[in-house]
Amino acid sequence: MTSAHSVDTAEQLRREQERAAQLETYAADLSRTYSELRRHLHQMTVLHEVNTRIASALDPDEVVAGVLDSLSQLLTYQTAAVYLLELETTTVAAEGPRSVVPAAAGLPRLRAGRSFDGSPSTLYEGTLAPADGIVVEAMREGTTIGRVSPVAEAGSSSSSLELVVPLRAGGGSLGALDLHLAEPLPEEQVKIIELLAASAAVALQNAHLYQETQRLATTDPLTGLSNYRHFHDLLNLEVQRARRMGYPVGLIIMDLDHFKAVNDRHGHPVGDVALRQVAEQLRSRLRRTDIVGRLGGEEFGAILPGASRREVGIVAEKIRRAVQELPPLQGGMASEPTLVTLSLGGTSLEPQAVDAERLVSYADRALYEAKRNGRNQVCLWNG
Repeated sequence: MTSAHSVDTAEQLRREQERAAQLETYAADLSRTYSELRRHLHQMTVLHEVNTRIASALDPDEVVAGVLDSLSQLLTYQTAAVYLLELETTTVAAEGPRSVVPAAAGLPRLRAGRSFDGSPSTLYEGTLAPADGIVVEAMREGTTIGRVSPVAEAGSSSSSLELVVPLRAGGGSLGALDLHLAEPLPEEQVKIIELLAASAAVALQNAHLYQETQRLATTDPLTGLSNYRHFHDLLNLEVQRARRMGYPVGLIIMDLDHFKAVNDRHGHPVGDVALRQVAEQLRSRLRRTDIVGRLGGEEFGAILPGASRREVGIVAEKIRRAVQELPPLQGGMASEPTLVTLSLGGTSLEPQAVDAERLVSYADRALYEAKRNGRNQVCLWNG
């Protein structure tokens, strides 16, 4: 009796131990599942927050900053960098179905980089990605690429993993997210980074489209200078700033001489070339703080913050001489070349008297005098 009872007790104890072990296994599984769910929830929360931030961004740099800010919350990395193409000049159609790849002369440039501790990356911002490197390869293939590379340190035999995720939107590559890691990432974490890259690419495309729309709305398409409306908006802003800060504002209004005859003799394409050449001379002869625009037809304007009347005259004469020294126009129906010349009218007003309408009126009067006196000259208006 005692022996049978002992056997039953031992069996019962064994079963209880098995149940306890099973419960411990279940508890461990539940704990792991709970941890995984919390981790996935954290990742989804980070993705949602960064998507909300970059979706409304109107500047590509803001998109890039949002991506880099979120990375440290999603994974541990050594360095992270975002390379971007300059979309208007650096993409060409690829052979076959492989979307868009960088042109040989337009490799993606490093837009921003960061190390895990938040300090600036050792990569130099603005550097080009190597033409035969993994960044260009990932963009060309349109797929994520991981590759082990040796660490570039004296006496070091260690290696790191480089993971590159292309930034693709609208059927083309906009750039790439380049990560250097101490160890490979789980596949599910790579998928999270790819989701982040996909959102970033759409946000970048939207930001580029917005900036291009703004550029088209404010820029003369032929010369790339400010258009009439933008020029006058900037003139009003400069006048307000000059009144507050107490400096004079100079204005030059200029007109190509006998430009209708240029178009009649050589044709409008040659006339367009002349307008672009003059615009380039204006860009190269003026300071970065000056504002230059095409006001319509063959008329141009330049705002010179801080310039006195004497300084306006010196700048205007430099411009006049530079245009006169341009190669004569040839082609079209005329057998003889035509010299391009410019008439310029300028003025400057002190801060206590500066006014946008008055500046334009005085500069216009001076331009009229320059034309009446024989063209190809500079006249200044006292005001």
